[in-house]
Amino acid sequence: MNMTFRLPVALQRHENERFDIDAQDDETFADKQVEFIRALYGHALYLRTCGREAAVGDAFLAGIVNVLEALELNSPEEAQQCLTRLKQIMDAVFSRRPTDGMEVSEA
Repeated sequence: MNMTFRLPVALQRHENERFDIDAQDDETFADKQVEFIRALYGHALYLRTCGREAAVGDAFLAGIVNVLEALELNSPEEAQQCLTRLKQIMDAVFSRRPTDGMEVSEA
């Protein structure tokens, strides 16, 4: 039986990132595992070199995901209250940002 394991499309850059899986002994499995880890860390290194020096937005995204997961775990009423408050906070923060190169004036 020949099975194939492929990295997600976002991680595929070369054909050698595709790994065929056959019945394997422990030594062969360990070799394939090392090959997979090298490809994975190689891609991580590539992303690091292409990334921004201060990827604040990327770090902030993880925080937002955590907030959304916490909202999902709450009761529907609690989640709705939290979402309403989160929208108010976001509106307050983003209402002060410049639009089309023009500063938003406080009236």
